[in-house]
Amino acid sequence: MKPLGRLAVCIAFALVIVSPLRAQDVRLSLGDIVDGSLAPGEAHRYTFTALELTLASIRVESLDGRLDPVVEIFDSGDVLIDSSDDYDYPATRDAAIQALVLPKTSTYSIVVSGFAGSSGDYRLYVLPGFDVLELHDATMDKNRWQVAYSDTAIDVSESSMYAVELEGFARSAGVVADHFPQAQDHYFQANFHEVTSSADWNVGLLFRYVDNQNFHRLLMSKTGFWRLDRIDNGERVQLKYWSTHPAIRPGEKDFRLGILASGQHFDVVYNGQVVGSASDSAEPQAGAVGIAMRTDEVSGGLMSFAVLDTLLTLPTRVGGQLLFPQRVVERQTYLMARDLARKQLAPAGRNVGFVQPQSSVRHVRPGVTHVGIASERTYEQFALGASIALDAAAAGNGGCGIIFHLNDDSHYTLAYVTRDGDFGVSRRSGDKFAPGIYGKRAPNDDAEHYLLVIATDEVLHYFLDEIYVGSLKSQPRTGSIGIAVVNYEAVETVCRFTDLWVQDFDI
Repeated sequence: MKPLGRLAVCIAFALVIVSPLRAQDVRLSLGDIVDGSLAPGEAHRYTFTALELTLASIRVESLDGRLDPVVEIFDSGDVLIDSSDDYDYPATRDAAIQALVLPKTSTYSIVVSGFAGSSGDYRLYVLPGFDVLELHDATMDKNRWQVAYSDTAIDVSESSMYAVELEGFARSAGVVADHFPQAQDHYFQANFHEVTSSADWNVGLLFRYVDNQNFHRLLMSKTGFWRLDRIDNGERVQLKYWSTHPAIRPGEKDFRLGILASGQHFDVVYNGQVVGSASDSAEPQAGAVGIAMRTDEVSGGLMSFAVLDTLLTLPTRVGGQLLFPQRVVERQTYLMARDLARKQLAPAGRNVGFVQPQSSVRHVRPGVTHVGIASERTYEQFALGASIALDAAAAGNGGCGIIFHLNDDSHYTLAYVTRDGDFGVSRRSGDKFAPGIYGKRAPNDDAEHYLLVIATDEVLHYFLDEIYVGSLKSQPRTGSIGIAVVNYEAVETVCRFTDLWVQDFDI
């Protein structure tokens, strides 16, 4: 194990393998890095307890080139939450789950195995934020932190801790780290200790710092509120005004504060949990990271605090882009919108603008029969999801689908799944469907599915039951949406749709 200062726990482990998914549990904490070795056909199980909305990344690297690792995350009920295998095959066979927000408070299991029974040595990372540990500063040498801006004197202690004092009315300052790399997309975290003041105080983080006139700043107040601003040529641009969350403890003197920056999307993280999000219309750019502080603007006075350690994690990139997720976890619509922005699958700051709680369609003849949903609305680029209950007679292969870019009965795009396991996405023009995505898998006995389509002017992505099943080149189109029965043969099929939602990217 390689400890990460106060984030790590010291554990000694001797894995006793019983069978896949039944290995002896080894407890981990967010921030741990462990080494292991898999024999052919074995699997190692690790457990960690996390609160709802904990932000974490899981990465498994092969150390000897023999192992083709697979990583899976299960909740306490052994329900699969996420998984990864070969995130960039054939360039690498390593596995990574990037910036996952855990859906509930639970004891989670991380299971590491070898694809097709492969064996070998591996390294498992369980990190806050993104999946690559760039730097962890546990010494906080004051000589490596430089004043970025200040309207008063900053007193930095000569002790072993990086301790700061600031005094006055509404006095503010910031320091940046010259030993951390500059980055555009990153997760930066500081561990604050003994933040005190006779009045209010504000401490926080600087990121994407270019110079003292251009940077982003996150501030947390003693009262448990946070705000996020961009300083643009010396002028403050408000990205999120004072907001709070039940997980934030007002008056707490010791806490970890983090910021995840992903494109134009930001997550504020308090003690590991995402407590809020914001977006920025400005194009993102790389910059330094640092610590921000501000005294009370009413009573003034002296504030002091220490920073025990800081860390920076960065995302793995493939072709200059964040990892494309092999799974997208179904969740509440507003959380789904944030997930898509965090993964840079959707623009930041776009909320779900349309929800249809219940709808259904029935048909008995072969072919596609559709019913329009909010037919007066049209969409070009969007994300669209729905839960579907499929009821088809046992004697035939019936299915359900979502229609989009609908112009008339002969011009639309269809994403579908059938009772017998057929699925796909195809464009209809006239009386023909063009070749598109097609696959077949084992039938789903309970006939319940979750469909997610992400449509841009260049590509369509299709996720079925949270799993990525394919992409299709596209071109700019606009049209309405609808629900459909997709019958391969004459069979009575009823499709019931729940919580059909649309996130419009063009708004």
